[in-house]
Amino acid sequence: MNIRPTISAPLPYLAMAASRVFGKKNNGKRSIQEMLRFPRTLEFTKEGARFVILLLVIGFAAINTGNNLLYLIVAMMLSLIVVSGLMSESTLRDITVKRTLPRRAYKNSPVTIGYSVTNDKKRLNSYSFTIEEVLPASKASAVPAYVLKLPARKTFDVFSRCEFSKRGVFTLRAVKLKTRFPFGFFLKGRRMDMEGEIIVYPSITPLKTTDLFFGEHAQGDSAAEKGEGTQLYGIRDYAAGEDSRRIHWKASAKAARLLQKEFERERQKKAVVILENYDDDGENFEKAVDMAASLAVRFLKLGYSVGLKTLSKELPCSSGQAHLERILYGLAVIGPEKTKGRASARVRGL
Repeated sequence: MNIRPTISAPLPYLAMAASRVFGKKNNGKRSIQEMLRFPRTLEFTKEGARFVILLLVIGFAAINTGNNLLYLIVAMMLSLIVVSGLMSESTLRDITVKRTLPRRAYKNSPVTIGYSVTNDKKRLNSYSFTIEEVLPASKASAVPAYVLKLPARKTFDVFSRCEFSKRGVFTLRAVKLKTRFPFGFFLKGRRMDMEGEIIVYPSITPLKTTDLFFGEHAQGDSAAEKGEGTQLYGIRDYAAGEDSRRIHWKASAKAARLLQKEFERERQKKAVVILENYDDDGENFEKAVDMAASLAVRFLKLGYSVGLKTLSKELPCSSGQAHLERILYGLAVIGPEKTKGRASARVRGL
């Protein structure tokens, strides 16, 4: 349910004074923007909006009729708003959060963000609040972490799920604590600034075959060489002291002498992912980047030594997880060249 903010803070000077009295003092330097920012935000829920409208109607009726009972009802409803403000402030006050970001994320795939939440109050518990990331709405979405009850002087670990719709390097600057406690009339929020960085790689699509991308690579035509491998290279006479496990018994029986197997040297397979990052339509360009990332992951899993080549840069062939990270990081931050053309991705065997 989307709840649109109606006012930035109820009784802002009262909320600011309460935060100065009950909140922790910060001797560090603060920016002008932080100093002018209200310590709390407030949004009406549907129930809260109906409650306030009903309060105004009854208050208008009380003024016009002079009925003491209506005045008492108005006073009771106003007191509920005050109690709601005080109790929600108590819930959000003296809460500290430490965030743990994942090393990497993939576009359009959920990723888990961890929070260590501590209630620093000596006696009072905190009830029913959420922790959510402050994210650009067009690039990411998140499911907030929820805490039902956090006892005084206790620490809980909770988790939220975040999904990025764009690739790149994102700086997460803040989290926000929100609560509807106790009556659900208002959604009060408290912003906590904390910077962190997360790299979002392109989407990875499983590829089931390599035949669609290139046929026999160049090494298929090169002469086989003797070495340590699994393919049979040839047979020669057995010499005393050599490994008896390599004796070719069937050939030895036919030749009436001991013969030993020799194997081909394993040849390292190489492939280069070619990304033609022309200045193309945005959606087509992103599809080409996603395909390049999928090809790199697929061929590295098949045991290939993989490189990456774009219109302006080239990454030499290598293998291993660290090399895959380098390829994916390059694809995460790559942009189109100024040259117009159709963006595409393919792989070429060496």
